Amino acid sequence: MSLAHKLYKIGQLVSKEEIKEIIEVNEFDNLDTYRTLQIDFKDGVATLKENAIESSKTMFTKKIGGTRNSYYLYPNFEYQKEKDLLKKFKEAVAYTFKNSIMVYANEANQKLAQPVWDYIQSYKEDVLGLSSYGIGNYFLIVTINGKTLFELMPEVWDNYYDNFVDAHISKEVKNVNIPELKEQIDFITHQKELCGYNPNVKFFTMDNYHKALKPQIINKLPLSKESAKAIKKGWMYAMTHLKFYHKGLEYIIIPSMVNYNEEMYKELLKFLKKSGDKESLASREDSFIRRLSKQIEEFNQDKINSISLDILFTEVNLTNLSVKIFATLEDVLPSRIRNLVRSMQDMKISDNNFIDKSLKDYIYLKDYFGTTESFSQATKSKELDNKVKQERITLAKILLGYEKIKYEELLKRFEHHRETHYNFKDKKVEKRLIDSKNNDAKVKKWLEYPNNFSNQEDRILQFLNDINAIQKKENNK
Repeated sequence: MSLAHKLYKIGQLVSKEEIKEIIEVNEFDNLDTYRTLQIDFKDGVATLKENAIESSKTMFTKKIGGTRNSYYLYPNFEYQKEKDLLKKFKEAVAYTFKNSIMVYANEANQKLAQPVWDYIQSYKEDVLGLSSYGIGNYFLIVTINGKTLFELMPEVWDNYYDNFVDAHISKEVKNVNIPELKEQIDFITHQKELCGYNPNVKFFTMDNYHKALKPQIINKLPLSKESAKAIKKGWMYAMTHLKFYHKGLEYIIIPSMVNYNEEMYKELLKFLKKSGDKESLASREDSFIRRLSKQIEEFNQDKINSISLDILFTEVNLTNLSVKIFATLEDVLPSRIRNLVRSMQDMKISDNNFIDKSLKDYIYLKDYFGTTESFSQATKSKELDNKVKQERITLAKILLGYEKIKYEELLKRFEHHRETHYNFKDKKVEKRLIDSKNNDAKVKKWLEYPNNFSNQEDRILQFLNDINAIQKKENNK
């Protein structure tokens, strides 16, 4: 099943209220430090005053759209440590009127808002005195005749949701964009429908979801409005509730079911969403593999064998819904994760990032597969973040069966560990040398105590063989 189909399945179950919860901002820290500035328009005259406004009369949202011309659904803005309110008025307020109010308000309310929009576009001299406000925390709210636009124009939210996706091609007729659509077979429903809608799911991938496809392929599929809308809703839900962080790694889990059952799938989505809570057991795990295991192990055991997981290692921009995908592991089975955890416990192997004193006699894979990160930590280098990320992803691929390591490469890693010591205290990388038993010269530690190294290497070799992670040599014909 393609990523488009999987997102469609999620999106079909996402309600209008859930989308509102995703884009709305309801909680603000340190409210007593904020000043509320109201710009009110009445009879063509704008006035600026400090005035508290009931939260029920406003709707604050996250940024929507591209990074350069992003906007908010309503002209209600929250700024922290802002030093240039005049610039915000000319940009954020202007873009919000242009891309939201003048698009999604009904005809009567667009006429009501037009003088405000004209005023903002022609605003040059700072007659409101916005530039007189220094650095601080502010709520900036635009009103008309003393009422917020959320009060006056509730249809803006409804129309935004109903017109959640745009057509690839449209032409302007009397200031209205008319989509140019074709009757085609919808990629998702396989029904003949008017297609040409864009779900605005943007991928900038280093490891495309499917190697045969090009980046942003989902945007080029023949999709009806409802199919494109469901895909976008699914993507927004995934980026908000199915995105997780682990020690510098950002990843999204997209679940699938062999035999689709809507109620069970709803239950699974809620379960995964909850697994990202800060108080969850999974969130406390230093091991990535154990974290994955804890994210799913308490799901209904009678049903868990009917699901699989796609794990996307990502970097997400929530404003324009664009995503860099660094790697994708498709159809990971919970049983694979469970067996891997058991094998690591039995052989005392850990993928922890830090030493855990409770794990006695454990071998840390980071010593062999995390050398870039160790170098970065020892030298305090800040230029290796992407390489560290790729290093962690590579280890995850090897452990979960999506990549094999060559035997020769493994030997090189063993040799590097024997030879190299990362001195975190003195911030340097040095040779692993000790005083000789027989003279005053310095010798390589592994030559003096070979068993200390070879025993660990043998265990790692056995572990990787057991999970079938070593690439077999091909016989020469």
